[in-house]
Amino acid sequence: MIPNVIGGRLTSIFAGMLVASVAMGVPEGEVVNGTLPGGSEKRYMLFVPPQAKEGRKLPLIVALHGAGGKPDGPIKWWQAIAAERGYFVLAPKSNGGTWPGGGDQSHVARMVAAMERERPIDPKRVLLTGVSDGGTWTYALGFQNPKLFAALAPISGVLMRTLVGSLPMQPKLPICVVHGTDDKIFIVARAQAAVKALKSAHFNVNYIEVAQGHHGWFPEKAAEILDWFEKPQSP
Repeated sequence: MIPNVIGGRLTSIFAGMLVASVAMGVPEGEVVNGTLPGGSEKRYMLFVPPQAKEGRKLPLIVALHGAGGKPDGPIKWWQAIAAERGYFVLAPKSNGGTWPGGGDQSHVARMVAAMERERPIDPKRVLLTGVSDGGTWTYALGFQNPKLFAALAPISGVLMRTLVGSLPMQPKLPICVVHGTDDKIFIVARAQAAVKALKSAHFNVNYIEVAQGHHGWFPEKAAEILDWFEKPQSP
């Protein structure tokens, strides 16, 4: 463990996981900036809720930013309710400017595994979500790593056409699809079609359609998403 003092705060670098770790005080919990070692730099931000000090295992939200975004966006979206309910929030940075087509994105799964080793995280309560391209990549990443995630919540994203035909063979993770009726980037008809295809393939789907909602994040739906996630999900 190598001590590192930045801005008067003492943080620690765990040699097995982090290259850099900077703790910044926030009203509830703390936010840590880190880098996963191995190959090119893999940056992330992690929100640590105040309940982490209690020692019990807590759920994790893995939140993917949209095109051109950074990890601080998803942290800001989820931080307040995560502090209230006792969730870690992991926000990885994509390789390239976005997720689909942005190069190798396998670092996200390695980040989740690393966090579960180093933090009091319940591996059976991990929600994968994302907005816009992050929502689109939520489907692909979740299907690629079904043992890592308990459920998926794509927001303002689309189910890629390359995945639609393989839905019957994909792992049946519970999915909460969130989309605005006035989305001009990914029109709501695509979300409706995705929900229909998922249900036809026997997925457990919860659909939240936001009236007059535009493309992006819907802060008023954060509690509804977590309420759904916290309920026992039937196959």
